[in-house]
Amino acid sequence: MRLFLQLPFTISIIILSAVSITVFFVLLKAIRKIIPHELLKENHDIAGYLYNAICFIYAVLIAFVVYATWNSLRETNTIIVQESNHLLDLYYDASAFPDPIRKDIETAIRDYVMKVTKEEWESMSEGKRNIEAAKIFGQLKKIFMSIDSSLLPNNNVLAESLKNLNEVGEHRRLRLLKSREHIPDIIWMVLIICSIVLIFFTFFFGAKNVSHQFFMTAILIFISVLVLYLIYVLDHPFIGQCRITTDAFEPILSYIRDSGR
Repeated sequence: MRLFLQLPFTISIIILSAVSITVFFVLLKAIRKIIPHELLKENHDIAGYLYNAICFIYAVLIAFVVYATWNSLRETNTIIVQESNHLLDLYYDASAFPDPIRKDIETAIRDYVMKVTKEEWESMSEGKRNIEAAKIFGQLKKIFMSIDSSLLPNNNVLAESLKNLNEVGEHRRLRLLKSREHIPDIIWMVLIICSIVLIFFTFFFGAKNVSHQFFMTAILIFISVLVLYLIYVLDHPFIGQCRITTDAFEPILSYIRDSGR
């Protein structure tokens, strides 16, 4: 299924919808040969009420899951932005330290950002961290822990830098946790079963013109595929064409490039 995340959104929807509609068409033709239109028509009144109830339950479930996944995506974006902002503050404050320490801090931050945006971003698609990025961040912490505050003209800068460093570490952990956080399999199973039942229930309706019934149900299938695929994309924020980019780190990357001139 992850293969479809690598394809453009439109292409994935077309393929999934075409396969689903084809399966439905084959089943519809088979059922209409077995059960005549007149017999199906007798069930319309009762089936209509039951179908409305199923649609309502399905709509509530879908709305809840879409909201939950969208809210999770927003939280992930916020975490990434916060990590980048605190790193930028660390890089700004490095100029207040003596020259050897300043260079070590700037080098460590530059290496960390490069490693995160170039390599760790790819690792997060599999829910993994980059070992080298973790080591560089560890080295950055050691640099600050080894600073002798008595040699600094302004200890407030060190205190603020340590605070920012802790914030970076916290948001890094949260970012990595978010890369491994997904909708539980039981929820996916319920969503898929409900979608199948929703489509299968249309077999109990018998339009006199089969092509009309096929066209209406094909639209329903397309909408169901569209919503389920949307949930799947939102549930995998670091994979594929629609994944979260490293744009949040662009301000610090730009500052590093400018300061290196």
